[in-house]
Parts: sequence; structure tokens; C-alpha cells
Amino acid sequence: MVASIICTAVLLFSMMFYLRIALSFFPARSGGAMMQVRELAFSVTEPAMMPLRRALPPAQGVAAGIGIDTLVMFLILIVLQIVFC
Repeated sequence: MVASIICTAVLLFSMMFYLRIALSFFPARSGGAMMQVRELAFSVTEPAMMPLRRALPPAQGVAAGIGIDTLVMFLILIVLQIVFC
């Protein structure tokens, strides 16, 4: 029972995280629907991303603007999905 709740939470967070990554590549107008979705995805994922950003040094020359913190969170989510789902 607990594992299924954690699995659901991990999957929902993963979807918001992937949405955040996808929307970061497209410009959004202030007040538009895309901006509201982006702000929602940001507000859900930022509490988990901020400690990673503080702990990891900024990367130089990372391809496509994806930072080390994003890659680490991606790996963490994969591990959590393997463990709980």
C-alpha cells in the first residue's frame, strides 16, 4: 500500500519534472496559458531542485542548456521508479 502511494507520487512528480524540462525550451508570454503551466511545474519541482543546485557546482559548456542538477534529478527519479514501481 505504501509503495503504491510512493510510486504514484514519484510518477506525478516525474511528469511535472519532464513538463518543466520540455517547457523550458519554448518561450512563454506573461499571463498566457503556457506560462501558467510552466509556473505550476516550476512550483512543484523547485523544492526538490533547489538543494541539488546548491550542492552541485555550476557546469561549464553543458549541451542544450541542461544542467548537472537536472541530470542528477533525472537519475534520482529513474532509481525511485525502479525501487517503488
